[in-house]
Amino acid sequence: MPNKHVIVFMDAQNIYHLAREAWAPKPAQGWSPYSFPSYDVERLANLLVLTKPDRVLQGIRFYTGVPSVQQNAFWHDFWTNKLRHLANRHVYIYKGRINPTGQEKGVDVSIAIDLIKLTYEKAYEVAIIASQDWDFGPAIKLAKEIAKNQHRTLEFESAFPFDATSQTNDRGVPGTEWKHITKQMYDACYDTREYRTNPPKRSVRSN
Repeated sequence: MPNKHVIVFMDAQNIYHLAREAWAPKPAQGWSPYSFPSYDVERLANLLVLTKPDRVLQGIRFYTGVPSVQQNAFWHDFWTNKLRHLANRHVYIYKGRINPTGQEKGVDVSIAIDLIKLTYEKAYEVAIIASQDWDFGPAIKLAKEIAKNQHRTLEFESAFPFDATSQTNDRGVPGTEWKHITKQMYDACYDTREYRTNPPKRSVRSN
């Protein structure tokens, strides 16, 4: 049987915030690898693909909102530098915006649209959504209906940081198989590159 082609859709801010909630010291106690988005995108994607045999990574798609320089120069520089690196690594990136209230705009819709578009194009057999956002449930349902009309059976997983000792929610995206990203897995994907300008001694909240 040939390998199943996997596309990983990464909701960047969702991964970061869940990791911080699960493992960052409370109250904040100086620098922590969980106090900023410290995960290596490619390592994490490959690790998620390899949780099951006979799968091959077809592509990584990385989505995040980025504040303007005027809103938050620190996080603007961080995400701009990280996205530039990923683009050079041929990772698909979507750069959304952050509105004045600190909310992402465009990210969830873009992930859902891309999932449906790639389903029509028969671009994958397995879709892994690295997010816990339940709003992706309707897109998963539609993708399954499209695949059924194509006489195909697709696999859908949602993977997200979770720790049983924390009080975070253990439920993933409806219609998917839930995969917990453990602290051990997350730590194995630490990104040694420095994307920050003048790294702070204490944690800074990302938008």
